[in-house]
Amino acid sequence: MFLVFQALGGIQVILVGVWIYLVWMVWKKKTKIFHDQMEPKLAERRLKRLKTFLLVAGISYAVFIASILLDNAIFGDLPEKEVTVFAYTASFSAVLFLIATIGGFVIFLKGRRKTT
Repeated sequence: MFLVFQALGGIQVILVGVWIYLVWMVWKKKTKIFHDQMEPKLAERRLKRLKTFLLVAGISYAVFIASILLDNAIFGDLPEKEVTVFAYTASFSAVLFLIATIGGFVIFLKGRRKTT
């Protein structure tokens, strides 16, 4: 169960950095993040999909942090720690954050690629 937390330890810093960069790019540049030769309708759809992925990633990361804090606050002083609902929630939201951030990054990279 806690392998997910350990695996995300090093990767988490990179993923949060990627997520912050993508949010900044979407916020500042809007559809101009995609190359100029893309038709505007396609750029709007990709931007909408990218925003959805970033929103899901942000919410799942907040749930991840909240679940860990609640798990430690409520069940942290038990002598024999069992896997709780908060641990399952944290694991699920960590994997969801991973998938959503990588999905958003792929959409971003595919939109930046020129197809000439």
